[in-house]
Amino acid sequence: MNYNDIDWNDIWKSESAGSHWGKNTRSRKELWDKRADSFSQRINRVSENKEKLDKNDYISKMLARIEVQPEWSVLDIGCGPGTLAIPLAKNVRTVTALDISGEMLKHLKANAEKNNLTNITYVNCPWEEAIDTQQVGVHDVVVASRSLMPADLKDTLAKIVSVTGRAAYLTFPVVHLPFDWEVYKAIGRDKKKHAPYIYILNQLYRMGIQANVEILCSRVKVQFSSIENAIQDLEWRTDPFTQEEKNRLVEFLKAQFAEQKDSPVFTHEGYSKWALIWWKKSDQC
Repeated sequence: MNYNDIDWNDIWKSESAGSHWGKNTRSRKELWDKRADSFSQRINRVSENKEKLDKNDYISKMLARIEVQPEWSVLDIGCGPGTLAIPLAKNVRTVTALDISGEMLKHLKANAEKNNLTNITYVNCPWEEAIDTQQVGVHDVVVASRSLMPADLKDTLAKIVSVTGRAAYLTFPVVHLPFDWEVYKAIGRDKKKHAPYIYILNQLYRMGIQANVEILCSRVKVQFSSIENAIQDLEWRTDPFTQEEKNRLVEFLKAQFAEQKDSPVFTHEGYSKWALIWWKKSDQC
C-alpha cells in the first residue's frame, strides 16, 4: 500500500469509535462543569504562592514552548479556569478564552480579576460552533492544551488551521495519568490503543502541514481522600466501568489505600506523557 492511499481520518474514526468523549454537547458540558472547582484550585494555589511550578511541570513546559510577542493575539481552545490563559494574557495583547463550560469560565474570570487582567475575551460555547459561526476569527497563536479529542480528525484540524495566523500548539495524551494505567491493568482494561498524535501528525502532513512533535514528560501527583473519591475521579475520564470491573477496582484501591493507612489521604506520584504538536506558518514551504 502506498502512503498516499492511507486514510488517516477513517482509521482514526474506527479507532476512537464508542469513546465516551463522543457524547453530545450537553453531556460534555456537564462533565467539565463538575470539574471546574477542582481544576481552579491549583491555579489559585500557584497565584497565591502556595505552590510553585518546577521545570518538570506540564504548565511550565508548555509556557516555555509557546512563542508569543506582546502585540499578538492568542486563542485558547478549552481554556478551563485559565491554566495557560492567565500567564499568556500577561505577555500578549489579547487572549480569547473559549470553553464549553460556563463554570470553567466563571473561575477564569475570577482568576483574571485577581491578576488584574482586562485583556481576556470570554466565549462560552463548543469550540467547533465558535469557529463555524465566526464567533472567533483568526488569531496569531492558537492553543488547544489537553482539550481536543475529535470525532472527525480532518474536519477538526481544518478548523484549527482556518483560525491560525502564525502558529498552533496542540497537545494529546500518550499516558494521561500514570495511576490510571495501573488501575486499567488491575481491572483488565490495559489494552492500549495507538496514541492520538500518530494519526494527527500524519493527517496534518496529508493536509500539507509539516508539523513538529515533542513528547512532554511531566511530574504528576494525585491525591484521594477515600476509595469513593478515587472511583469518582477515575470514572469521569473513561468509559463506564462494568460491574466486574468495579469489583476489581474496589479491591485494587483497598490494597493501595492500605499501604498508606497512616495518611489521611492516598497519594500517588508519577509522570504523565503528552504529545505536543505544533507548527508555524512561516515554516511551511
